[in-house]
Amino acid sequence: MGTAYLLCPEANTSAVHRAALKSAAARHTAVTNVFTGRPARGIVNRIMREIGPISIAAPEFPLAAAAIVPLRARAEGLGRGDFSPLWSGENTSGCRRFQPPS
Repeated sequence: MGTAYLLCPEANTSAVHRAALKSAAARHTAVTNVFTGRPARGIVNRIMREIGPISIAAPEFPLAAAAIVPLRARAEGLGRGDFSPLWSGENTSGCRRFQPPS
């Protein structure tokens, strides 16, 4: 249910994350621990493909997030979500930007 709200104007969802939710990539999700050190579902991206969605090399919570900050910042600066946590449920079909009635 929470994924449906990620495109709302009130959500603090990054531009890169919003683009991923609207793309064909959103059809491919996996449970991963590489971003936080704890399992959560996200859209499969480069880091998840290269080291695996669940990795024993991932630092423990809460250290994992800080470990990829430089990679994430550089990629997001280029408009890419290769190293960003693109949180998403398995079904993004209900995920759309809210349009207030006219």
